[in-house]
Order: sequence, then C-alpha cells, then structure tokens
Amino acid sequence: MQGSSPNILLLSAGRRVSLARAFRRIAELHGAKLVCADVRPDLSAACQDNFDSVELPRVDSSLYAEALERICRTHEIGLVVPTIDTELPVLASLRDAFAAAGTSIVVSSPDLIEIAGDKRKTAEYFGALGVRSPTVYANNAPRYPAIAKPFDGSLSRDVHVLREAAEYTSQIRSIPNLMMAEYLDPAEHDEFTCDAYYDREETLQCIVPRLRIEVRGGEVSKACTVSNNIIDLFYAKLSTLSGARGCLTFQFFRHRATGRLYLIELNARFGGGFPLALAAGADYPKWLYAEWVLGEKIPERSRWESGLTMLRYDGEILIPGNKADG
Repeated sequence: MQGSSPNILLLSAGRRVSLARAFRRIAELHGAKLVCADVRPDLSAACQDNFDSVELPRVDSSLYAEALERICRTHEIGLVVPTIDTELPVLASLRDAFAAAGTSIVVSSPDLIEIAGDKRKTAEYFGALGVRSPTVYANNAPRYPAIAKPFDGSLSRDVHVLREAAEYTSQIRSIPNLMMAEYLDPAEHDEFTCDAYYDREETLQCIVPRLRIEVRGGEVSKACTVSNNIIDLFYAKLSTLSGARGCLTFQFFRHRATGRLYLIELNARFGGGFPLALAAGADYPKWLYAEWVLGEKIPERSRWESGLTMLRYDGEILIPGNKADG
C-alpha cells in the first residue's frame, strides 16, 4: 500500500476521468491510492489516465463477487464507489460482508435501489413523501399528450412523445417494461439534475441543483448550478431518506412560470455531470473518504457556488505501444 490509509476502488471507471481524478486527489492527500476497475481497463480512458487499474468481470458474471473480494483484499481497499445502476443491487447484497472485512461499499439500501430502478415505484414512493411526479397512466388508458418510455430505462433510450392516440403504435406498445406518463412540455419547464449527499445516518448534508442546458447521448454536456426552490423542497421533504447513502442524483422538471416541481427519476449513484457540483464546492469524494474510511462526522454543507457553468468537450487519452491491439 502507498501509505497507512486504505485505498479507494472506483468501479466501472469507463470514461469517468474527472470523477477518477477527484478520488485520486483525495487518496493522495491521505497517502493512499486510487484503483480504477473496468471490464476492459485497456480501453477505459479513466483506467489509462490513472496509475493503478484492474480488470473486473461484468456484474452479471458468476465470478464478479469473488473477483471484487480478491481485488479489495489484494489492493487493501477501504472504500468502493459504484458508478452504474446495474452494479447497485449486487453491491448492496455484498455490503455487510465486505464491511466485516474492513471495506466500505458506499451503496444505498436494496429497497431504495429497487425504488430508483422503477420509475413507477419512484413516483409512488416519493408521492407518499409529498414530492410530486408526473401522473403515471395505465398503459391501456393514457391521456394525451403522453410520454412513453421504459420504466427502468436510462440515457433517454426508447422515449417517445405521443400527441394523440394514433401515435401509440404497436412498435411503441412492444417496448419492454413500457410505462405511460403525463407529458411535461420542455417549452414550459426546465430540467434539473440534483446532486444530493446523504451521510451514514441517511441525513441530507448537501444538495446542488444543476440546470441541464444541453444533453448529448443522455448525459449532460452543458449545465449551470442554480440555487432555487428545489433546495427548499429537499430540506422540507427529503432531509432524511431511508436507505440513502452517499451521492444520489435526482431529476426534476421545474415550471418556468410557477416554479412547480416534478420529480422525474432517481439514480442512487454519482451522475455523469457531477464534476460541475464538485467544481462548485460540493466535494463528495472528500466527504465519502472522511466518513466511510476515517470515521469522521460530516457537517451540513450549504455553501457552494451558484451560477457556475460547465461546458463539456471531447478529450482523448493516447496509449503508446499498441496496448489496445489484439
């Protein structure tokens, strides 16, 4: 080990270079190291940008749990950070066993992960907490205009706006895990991603709303931090959230004229646009290490830079020696 402090493992590192660099900075401050894991570390920008990387099987492999345990033991990992939805249920099932061995997997409870994985359950659960969502229709009785999408979808795949019944085609009806919901017109609403930090006691310690200005491939490419009534809603309705641990991302629509808020979805992990919240002052990697490795208490952090704009661009990692061949 690089020093006396436990190391950090970032899962499914992929092209999450900014997030990996943030965790590497925290590791190095404590004399530790960051290890990036991926199915193909040789083709992962974040793995190639980092000093230490490991190959990890797909999460649906029968070899996954054993390989993860071996990596954590070999590399003296104290903190495991997930980044994709499909990892979360498996990691939640492994959490207690890994904790007994001295490794903290920062993952929300199985119940909350299940709620986040089904947009119908998300609307029902948060509705009971007083947080409004678009109305979910029975698939055979939508009201138009409506939006058709998979209830467990991501990256805006298979999303269709239906203005009238004639547009509800057999092709759309055949979408796996189809749900129909109230359509919120983007001409009248702004969309926000909110980076929330919940501590070990499932208490909200920070919330940063990011206005989604432009999206590419389902991930934000231009955004701006904004202080608005979303923050008030969180502290009024979501100041504690059963099963929430670490960074969670909430998607909201906000009516431009009335400020009315609608929760669209929840992802129980870091979002792709988190580097903007980090740059604004929400240092969740630092807080995760402090809480889950060092055992420190995290005070509530309400101060961060509003009005900070992020414009993402394409970069590249160059690998010498034809390492990716074959």
